[in-house]
Amino acid sequence: MNNSRSTKGTNNLPVQTGDIEEYIQILYDHQKSCEKAGKYLEADQAKKRLAELKKELDQKNKYEVKDRHTNEKQEIEKAHLDEFNQFNEFWDQKMAEFDQEAQRVKEQVLQRHDEELKQFTDELENSIPVKPKDSAELLSLRKTEESLARQENYQEAHLTQQRILSMERDEYEKWNASRTTKIRNLISQLKLKQTNELGALQQRILSGQEEQRKIRSQELEKLLQKYQNVRKELTSQQNQEITRLDKTMKNQSIMQQSRMNSSKMINSQMKKGDEENFYIK
Repeated sequence: MNNSRSTKGTNNLPVQTGDIEEYIQILYDHQKSCEKAGKYLEADQAKKRLAELKKELDQKNKYEVKDRHTNEKQEIEKAHLDEFNQFNEFWDQKMAEFDQEAQRVKEQVLQRHDEELKQFTDELENSIPVKPKDSAELLSLRKTEESLARQENYQEAHLTQQRILSMERDEYEKWNASRTTKIRNLISQLKLKQTNELGALQQRILSGQEEQRKIRSQELEKLLQKYQNVRKELTSQQNQEITRLDKTMKNQSIMQQSRMNSSKMINSQMKKGDEENFYIK
């Protein structure tokens, strides 16, 4: 029997140093050295330990990939949340500034309307006489009164005087009513004009606010769609990476099983040869 091919294994595996990848290479080299030296049990022990380590390494790699994928998704979520918050902050400020400017313009218009109304009212009060012009009949009665007084016809002069006073009151009341109605109508016309102007301004403000809400909604939809696209692309890339990793691990497992089968066949043939040599001797 050839002593260089020891069939007894020894628990003399290399001590693990460094990371697992380096140790796997060291252990694989040790396995091949034992195989060449005929230390098949020790080679088998190294092979089994290699299988365990490779399984651990595969699990470690898979865990690291999944952990990295989780971190990548969290980073995307955080980036999207930051962008979403910035988006809302921008539009909240933009819409608030629009509302503030609209309120400022509205207050300016209201103040101008008040000033216009006061000035217009003063102009009407000053331009329209408080007392009416004397009518022709009233002027005629006054001449009659003067004539009767000169004639010392005091009774008739007194009666004429009373008629004049009554007529003055009537004409003043009519004039005052007409004057008040005219001023009120002119002021109403100005107020209506101001109301229409304020209504048009309010409509422009509402249209501007609605336009801002519409644009904000459209921009938000684009932002959300962008996030969905990025997330979908990342998920696709991660799935492809997992598939490649699983395929690599599967191929390595097949190659390892093939090497194990070859090793078993060689060991069996060599053992059979040793037995034949023993009987021949």
